Amino acid sequence: MATDITTIDWTDHQNDTSSSLYSPDYTYSNDKYSCIRGFYFAHLVFNYLVFLSGIVCLATRVAPPRYKWLHSWFGRVYVLSMLWSTVTSLLMNNTGLPLSTIISFGAVMGGLTVGWIVIVVYRSGMDRKAQQLVQERLVEKTKLGTPPIGDTTDGGQEDLDLTKMLNDAKMDIVNSKTFVQRFFSLKALHGILFFTSWMQITGRIFASNQSGDFTCHTYPVYKPIDAPQVPEGAEDELTIVPTTDPDYDRLPWAAAGPVAWTMQIILGSMFGAIVVGGLVSWRASVKAQRISGESRNSSSADSSEIVDEEDTSATKDKDVRSSRRATLGMTNDHVPNVEKFSDEEEE
Repeated sequence: MATDITTIDWTDHQNDTSSSLYSPDYTYSNDKYSCIRGFYFAHLVFNYLVFLSGIVCLATRVAPPRYKWLHSWFGRVYVLSMLWSTVTSLLMNNTGLPLSTIISFGAVMGGLTVGWIVIVVYRSGMDRKAQQLVQERLVEKTKLGTPPIGDTTDGGQEDLDLTKMLNDAKMDIVNSKTFVQRFFSLKALHGILFFTSWMQITGRIFASNQSGDFTCHTYPVYKPIDAPQVPEGAEDELTIVPTTDPDYDRLPWAAAGPVAWTMQIILGSMFGAIVVGGLVSWRASVKAQRISGESRNSSSADSSEIVDEEDTSATKDKDVRSSRRATLGMTNDHVPNVEKFSDEEEE
């Protein structure tokens, strides 16, 4: 092991005004950022949002039913805050992470991922059961001759509230569960996993230094090893990574610049999505209009057939009546003292 190599060459940084070697606010090497002080405070804000939204989610589980809707919304705040907390942490790199923190973050993201999938599956199953229960109740009322809508006090009819019926069905399903069914359920597993995830962040908030004295106080050096990324000569002594990438021209944004190249990708993606979305929407609308036209033509044809059948039936009836009139007329002409039948009497 080359532990005796301690010489560091930073002569190319001493007169370089663009070097971040002497700046506590950011670390920039090889045309890449590894630390920006402002991201620490953004990271802190999102971690507090994770902490507070988790408390609200826990509180809503024991709150009155009218506050239950807050659980899902603050759960979304929790997930989004966790995502942005992860993003901001990428630019807070100084000396790395201890093994315990890496394991803890594994519990954070593992609980978040599995817990979210579990609750999605649970809600899908609950919706399906509630819909089936509502359908069974409507069918039962229909068989009993009871209309599925209630009468109001003024003799009118009340509109059918499917949302209320579904919510009532869900409450009936939940209230019918035993302790064992509640404890060994996907919903309980969701709560356990999300609470475990939340606790990892909560513990780090109160165990971390929040004095605001965070700085970008380290700078990368090349390891004295034989690797393609280590420049020639750096194998014999610790060499600071240069501010700019010596092979910058190989990068895809070398010609246009990083900002312009990135904006081209972003705006190009948006424009492509708009074009494809427009084509898909146009194709769907044309298809819908064709189906609607075929349906109208089919309805018109059916109506014409019905009208033709009615006209044919009416013509036959008129022919029968005319025949009867002629017969009756002949009879009246040849039989004395017999009254002639009028159209009104015949009809």
